[in-house]
Amino acid sequence: MQRGLRTATWVMVAVLGGACFGGRLPSLPRTEQRNVDLTADIVAGVWVGHLSGATYTFAPDGTFDAVGVPSATFDDKSFRIGGPFGPFHCRGSWRIAEDHHLLVLDVTSIRDEHDRQPYPQPPGVTFDAKQWVSEPPDDPLKPITLAHGEDWMTKK
Repeated sequence: MQRGLRTATWVMVAVLGGACFGGRLPSLPRTEQRNVDLTADIVAGVWVGHLSGATYTFAPDGTFDAVGVPSATFDDKSFRIGGPFGPFHCRGSWRIAEDHHLLVLDVTSIRDEHDRQPYPQPPGVTFDAKQWVSEPPDDPLKPITLAHGEDWMTKK
């Protein structure tokens, strides 16, 4: 017990002595999540969901095709009573909102992957583009994420 107390005392003396007599402790990088201004070049490509495993293919012409999309993507509830369960195969168009960090999907076709039945067009889905940025900058930079609810996706 006393040995541990002596060691802790010496460590504290060394830290305080270094701080008082010009020795600086290394500072930790500061990290925060920031909005990303989306462009068509950033969006176009294949993106994969982190939790859902859904795969979205965004074409440069503003259309998309998605497979493995969970029902939670279309409403705030994770489960529906008596409705389709998903995962879904969806198609439609995408656009960048006026504030530039939101990606809006307009779904024009949705089918349950299990029974292949079509379902009514759901409301639009919005993904928020973010990126973890640190000071000093990371090398390599962290990937851009598109988040919706509890799930997020990154470019493949």
